[in-house]
Amino acid sequence: MLPQSSVVRPRTLVAAALAASAMALTMPLASAAPAAPSAPGTKIARSATAVVSHANTLTADAKKLQKGNSASDVTRALSSYWTPARMKAAKSLDSAASRGEAERTKLRTAATAKPGGLAGQVGPAKTAKAPKAVTSPSTIRPQYWYPNLPYYYPAARTNGKVFFTRSGISYVCSGSIVNSEGKSLVWTAGHCIADGGVWDSNFVFVPSYSNGWAPYGYWSSRQLWTTYQWFYNRDFSQDNGAAVMNRNFGYRIADYLGAQGIAWNQMPNYYACAFGYPQAWPFTGQYLVEACGDTFDGGGSTIAMYSGLTGGSSGGPWLRWFDGNWGYVNGHNDFIYTNNPSYMYSPYYGNQVATLYGSVRYLTS
Repeated sequence: MLPQSSVVRPRTLVAAALAASAMALTMPLASAAPAAPSAPGTKIARSATAVVSHANTLTADAKKLQKGNSASDVTRALSSYWTPARMKAAKSLDSAASRGEAERTKLRTAATAKPGGLAGQVGPAKTAKAPKAVTSPSTIRPQYWYPNLPYYYPAARTNGKVFFTRSGISYVCSGSIVNSEGKSLVWTAGHCIADGGVWDSNFVFVPSYSNGWAPYGYWSSRQLWTTYQWFYNRDFSQDNGAAVMNRNFGYRIADYLGAQGIAWNQMPNYYACAFGYPQAWPFTGQYLVEACGDTFDGGGSTIAMYSGLTGGSSGGPWLRWFDGNWGYVNGHNDFIYTNNPSYMYSPYYGNQVATLYGSVRYLTS
């Protein structure tokens, strides 16, 4: 999550019965085949919805742990590299960006958050190798809370912590497994994929992470994707990212753990439940945190919600039509204004999400 006014990045998709309403999602939509991944250095048209990609790489110290050239060898190397101690020492991206109050005022009169094309959605993948759901715990919900979900609970195992290296420093973000034809996607913020023209290395996703424990192991990425406008222009309204994950234990990640749905070009006002691993005070980044509330137009093609989450929660999903188990990612923890940190902002999920998702939905491991 980024600070905005002083913008900070935080540390850190319901059922068929609703299908006729504006708040409904069902089966995956048909889509044209995605564009081929761009090779490093390829010149890409400066389209408002263009995307860029990069193969996940290992740093020299992680490479030393690799014993072969297969995807499994990469995963084993990164599983050894990301020790509990290294994960706990990884930093959030709190100060990775700063936006001034003048810009915030300008954004209030800039483009509003509204559909720019056909509404779309893909439903959750509820069939998984992992244990079935248990009943959602009943709690009184303040601004944010620790849901204390069993590790095998759908909302726990489809959320996780993202670890990566950038410019020699270990960092953390949050992310979620999103359903697709390729069954291999983790969705997060663009700044958790690349920033300042620098791509991540050693990228792993740890589902249901808890205080150094990885109950479902470490899942390595083979390819990282973000929008052109984020990568080259640091446009916060397009700060979206996706990682195509390698198989683990012989399974694709969504087949093994299930996946949340995703939606775009929906109305911007909805009731969202946000998840993530905030690390900046008063949190430690070691446990999954949830915050629910109504979203509103944040200006500049962004939406916002009363949250209280902090740095380290960046990339954690905002679930629309969440039923306690499953929902649709329709936003994510992205940045805050430091002079009003109780409110979290997300890019509005419009045509840029339709394009990014369309580019990666068929990619598989």
